[in-house]
Amino acid sequence: MNNITSIDCSNFYNGIFISPNGTVKPCCRYAEPTDLKWNSDPDAILNSDLYKDLRKKAKQGTKIAGCDKCYAEDKAGFLSLRRRFNKKFERPKHSLEYLELAFNNICNLTCIGCEPKYSNLWGKKLGYISPIVSHSFNLEHNYKDLSYVSFFGGEPFATSNHQQFVNFLIKEDIAKNITLEYTTNCTLTPNPEWLESIKQFKDVIVICSIDGVDEVNSEIRRGSKWSKVTRTFDFFKSSDVKLWVNTVVMNKNVFHLEELSKWIADNNVDKWTCNVLTWPSDLSITTLPNIDKQQLYTIIEQCNITDKQFILDQLQK
Repeated sequence: MNNITSIDCSNFYNGIFISPNGTVKPCCRYAEPTDLKWNSDPDAILNSDLYKDLRKKAKQGTKIAGCDKCYAEDKAGFLSLRRRFNKKFERPKHSLEYLELAFNNICNLTCIGCEPKYSNLWGKKLGYISPIVSHSFNLEHNYKDLSYVSFFGGEPFATSNHQQFVNFLIKEDIAKNITLEYTTNCTLTPNPEWLESIKQFKDVIVICSIDGVDEVNSEIRRGSKWSKVTRTFDFFKSSDVKLWVNTVVMNKNVFHLEELSKWIADNNVDKWTCNVLTWPSDLSITTLPNIDKQQLYTIIEQCNITDKQFILDQLQK
């Protein structure tokens, strides 16, 4: 981006995240509540009062409350999501280029770091009368600059909504310009139609959320079985996709990261990223006793773990 300040973000110009209930934010990380709802018109969203205010504050160098996690990553020398966006989208056009999309909260797991708005099974477990949250998504106009679509959930492969949108992009003859990205819990395999349709796209990235090996992952991502995770992982590995792994670092798995790093190496993963959990706070590594933090600091410092410095910084808090 031209004339970008140290806290500016391309998503204030061309990125939209649509949550399971249809609420709109600049990205999935933006932590402040908004009253924006998806209305089928990206231009109206990108030129709303919220986006105008974000652009104004960023240009002035005024820190934005909803962006604290990226600021923390920047301070630690980690390539924050904000900086990754700025590398992908260099021109500050006020048109939709990046779309993060969660059609609903339908999921087959109750991960310990999750909540009902992203998993209907959590809502069911907590006794919600209507645990399923969804919205009616359609894209009518102002989408010709779209170049990146990221599917969230719930679990995107638990329903056919993503496939319907993929078919729409192919029909509109813009698939060849678009990178698709899926974030999945790696327990469900898509159908043969998906394997054929992704051939029409510029690139396809599948990010498997894996937080440990065997029982460690099963304890965190409750409802999953390691045998199923590895079978699904092998399915994606044999498909024509870039295969990434994302790990949420918390006090339930931080002592097992070295074991996970060996599994990552053995499986020739294209990219491994680690995010440090901040909510719920009782699972944060910052709550560990100092003696454990000191022990972990030495272990992590010496082993081959991605995003190592950011994890070490959190252990010093």
